[in-house]
Amino acid sequence: MEEIQYIGEHLWPGRIGHFAIILSFATSLLASIAYFFATNRRKSPEYGSWLKIGRIGFLLHAFSIFTIVATFFFILVNNYYEYNYVWANTSDDLPFEYVFSAFWKDQEGSFLIWLFWHAVLGLILLFRAGKWEAPVLSILSLVQVVIGSMILGIYVGWDEMVRVGVNPFLLLRDVMDAPIFAKADYLTLIEGKGLNPLLQNYWMTIHPPTLFLGFASTVVPFCYAVAGLWVGAHKEWLKPAQPWALFSGAILGIGILMGGAWAYEALTFGGYWAWDPVENMSLVPWLVLIAGIHTHLIAKSTGHSIRSTYLFYILTFVLVLYSTFLTRSGVLGDTSVHAFTELGLENQLLALIFIFLGIGLFLFFKRYKSIPAPEQEEATSSKEFWMFIGALVLLFSASMITVSTSLPVYNKIRQIFEPDFVGHVVKDPVDHYNRYQLYIGVFIGLLSAFAQFLRFREGNFSANRSKFLKHVSISALIAAVLTVPVIMWIDHYAWQFILLLFSGLFTIVANLDYIFSFVRNNWKTAGSAISHIGFGIMIVGIMSSGIMKHHISKNAFVMKDLLDQERLEKNIILYKGLPMFMSGYEVEYKSDTLINHNRYYEVSFTELDEKGNKGESFTIHPNVLYDNDFEKVAAANPDTKHYLFKDVFTHIASLPAEQFSAEEAKNAEDSLKYEPYIALEGDTFFTKKNFGIVESIDRKPSHPDYEPEEGDIAIGTKIAFSDLESDSVYYANPVIVLRGQLVYTYSDKINELGLKVKLGEEMFQNFFPMEDSLNYQQFTFKQGDTIHFQGWDVQFAGFNKEVNHEGYKAEEGDIAVSAVMNVFKDDEAGTAEPVYLIRDSRPFNLKDEVAKYGFHFRFTGIDPATETVTMLVAKVDPKTRKIPMEIAENATRNDWIVLESIVFPGINFFWIGSLMMMIGLAISMWLRMGQNRKTAAI
Repeated sequence: MEEIQYIGEHLWPGRIGHFAIILSFATSLLASIAYFFATNRRKSPEYGSWLKIGRIGFLLHAFSIFTIVATFFFILVNNYYEYNYVWANTSDDLPFEYVFSAFWKDQEGSFLIWLFWHAVLGLILLFRAGKWEAPVLSILSLVQVVIGSMILGIYVGWDEMVRVGVNPFLLLRDVMDAPIFAKADYLTLIEGKGLNPLLQNYWMTIHPPTLFLGFASTVVPFCYAVAGLWVGAHKEWLKPAQPWALFSGAILGIGILMGGAWAYEALTFGGYWAWDPVENMSLVPWLVLIAGIHTHLIAKSTGHSIRSTYLFYILTFVLVLYSTFLTRSGVLGDTSVHAFTELGLENQLLALIFIFLGIGLFLFFKRYKSIPAPEQEEATSSKEFWMFIGALVLLFSASMITVSTSLPVYNKIRQIFEPDFVGHVVKDPVDHYNRYQLYIGVFIGLLSAFAQFLRFREGNFSANRSKFLKHVSISALIAAVLTVPVIMWIDHYAWQFILLLFSGLFTIVANLDYIFSFVRNNWKTAGSAISHIGFGIMIVGIMSSGIMKHHISKNAFVMKDLLDQERLEKNIILYKGLPMFMSGYEVEYKSDTLINHNRYYEVSFTELDEKGNKGESFTIHPNVLYDNDFEKVAAANPDTKHYLFKDVFTHIASLPAEQFSAEEAKNAEDSLKYEPYIALEGDTFFTKKNFGIVESIDRKPSHPDYEPEEGDIAIGTKIAFSDLESDSVYYANPVIVLRGQLVYTYSDKINELGLKVKLGEEMFQNFFPMEDSLNYQQFTFKQGDTIHFQGWDVQFAGFNKEVNHEGYKAEEGDIAVSAVMNVFKDDEAGTAEPVYLIRDSRPFNLKDEVAKYGFHFRFTGIDPATETVTMLVAKVDPKTRKIPMEIAENATRNDWIVLESIVFPGINFFWIGSLMMMIGLAISMWLRMGQNRKTAAI
């Protein structure tokens, strides 16, 4: 069979990209091996040659990775739908900034960004690592080999071919077997599926790359730890590794915080942390890394805890790999909304974990006895001892979270041997994790405070004993005093809460005391204190926003028959334009607007005091997000009013069924019982429950759902409706449009009457009669002439060279003029301006009407010699222009929303405290880098 020659395909980017993938794999393998030999021959003459080969290999590897990324971005930006990844994640209307989101939306792209960050970090190490370059980059290059295998997309084997990795440059026709690929021009027939609207968010543009940088950066402390074990330099590695560990802690923490901010801003579970499995497995490596940073400080200061530091950094990176396995193997598909779908890389992901866990543990136990460990244990009264205890507490916290999060893995393993095993699940994640992590917070808070006072034990403790006792007691007293008003503000008096709050405040006071007592002008030690103060403030924020959060969207008296019991204490129904009272506010649903895939709701809040007096007002705009096909609501995004000490968080909890999905809208429409009616303009007609008056016909109608296009023939009506028992008047403005051969009907609904009205297709026949059905008569006019026609006076008033006719589009060389034709009878009058046009030496005419009275005019000729015009005139009896309608009076209301509003008191304490923790880590990193530079200069 002759191979099809496809038209319009761009195959060269894919070939370049896949070649670069193969090259990056080969060069990372070369670099790893060369650096391996350089490390093992570091004292031999061969060292320099192997080091040079390693550098060349890694530079080529980095160049290959940058080429892959650039090529991948190129095909995404240009919407080359012949590539499966592009077709699945972009579309012609995708805004440019979200192309970045599409880049790392799926697994192949996320592996690419991971490789990219490793390459960037590796280049920095290549130029800055000094004598550690060879062992560190040997391990980093090996990491690149294994992660790079995830995107190789090649098959190996003999009898049975096994796929290694998934090529991000796969062609759509190589992935999908469909009849369309029998056509050489198939690209003209397909469109991109587009990016999930949920991901079309600026957080998706900045959060994943930041988080991936955090994950990627954990490889550097790991590489230094393995390098230290490898070459037996158990103390020397600590100094260059420390700034990297601090950088990793800061950037990974910022990435996690971004995820919390995204959840708080764009999700509706009401908070910044839901203990989702994927959230957990980003937090766990960070906790272990922070534990490692603390033991690292101990190791540098006293020589203790070097073994612990090795293990913590090895575990940090391995837990990042384990997190990768959980999120990309499909094992969390049923328990997390963040997890990727299965891609067939489970074995490679497991290999990724066991290879580097094996390397780390093998070298650790091999070198265990040679790792320095002072014979004399640290005194229990030393700061370092309690720092170590704090590190163990963090490890314990991480272990508890990991065990619970890993239940799906345990279930799947056990189900292999026991197929009927149902499995264990965490039914209430928030309660489950908070119950135990509360005490972790207490321990960390107290340790972060108390350890700072142990500075007084350094040197001559006898001389400092009184200072020690004084500072501890005063700080504890201040924290206890502050606990009283804060716990009263929080208004929850369980002893666990009081203890947690005290520990947070004690941390703040103790570390402030440390700054004023010890830091002063020596700011190199201030980073830890700033982080600890941030932790204490974060504890206050967690407690105030978590314990004190409360729903204000409730009015049980009014809502008791409208909402079920579960929603009664959390939600309120708002009808458009009807103010409603709820806890301390008057709230009103004013309007909604559809912009792209978002329907934004305008909801006004006005504060009320106890006497009902109005105070501050503000407006919020929560929205619902429809999927790409507008088939259903994909998500409801909240909007928040921010204050200094609280947030008012609001989202749409529910909508009328017909606004929630296309299927529900169709079901609602199908349930309506339409009755036919016919009326003339100005007529009054009666339905079963109401009566209507056709007030006017609109030849240029508007409708919320109608977007005019060139060539449309559209007509609408304005109908006033009233029920038979009241004087209230409501208006409906249905529209019908002829576009090409298709008719579009835009109905209108009066919610107050439960009434829906639409126009019949006969409107076009009645209001736009066929030309051959019109009985035109020809007349000749001089300017100012008037004739009598069917009881009306028809006058040619003159010419208008400023042609203003909706059917006329001027072209170069046109000669066009319109005739002003007036019609009048008694008190009724109207004007039409038919057009006479000469284009390319050919005459044309454009009809105009006095629609209200049924007049039609065609301007067919001009005689300059006699100064006359020839006009065709026809008149249609307005009584023949019947308006066909269909009216349903069993329509349910759709002008309402269910609102949920939550107040988060003190939530800014959480954000400020969290940021201070990261700032403290960043300050420490910067100061350690400065110290290293000074030492290197000496």
